[in-house]
Amino acid sequence: MNFTPNDLSNIVFRKSVMGGLNEDQVYDVIQKIIEDYSDYIREMMKAKDQIMELKDRLSHYEKMEETLKNSLVLAQQSSSEIIANAEKKAENIINEAQAKCRSIIEEGNREVIKIQFEFERLKKDLSVYRSKAAAILQAQMKLLEEFDNLDKQKIPVD
Repeated sequence: MNFTPNDLSNIVFRKSVMGGLNEDQVYDVIQKIIEDYSDYIREMMKAKDQIMELKDRLSHYEKMEETLKNSLVLAQQSSSEIIANAEKKAENIINEAQAKCRSIIEEGNREVIKIQFEFERLKKDLSVYRSKAAAILQAQMKLLEEFDNLDKQKIPVD
């Protein structure tokens, strides 16, 4: 039986025949108070143990929380660095590709100019060849005409 503070303040001890309090009644009340007090001490010790265990668990979870926060911050930093590096790499790849394209286009333009010069040179050479061929043909025609004229004159052969 647990005494409440109100129960304890309302206890009335009977007087014994000799004028004092009834010792048996006083000892019974004291024994019950000792039992209640012992129960309270045990419960408090148990509660203190539970509190210590909960504090330890809380500390463990707080450390885990701190570790997770640090991991999250580190992951965010890492992801930011990875993204920045990927963007730089992509930019470098694009710049290299553009430079290579410019180089290929410039090389193509130089080749076109070279081919145009070669075409113009061949055109001039063809024109010169035509002129020479025409001159040779005209000379040959003239020579044939002269042979025809000689043939028509019929020069006596002795």
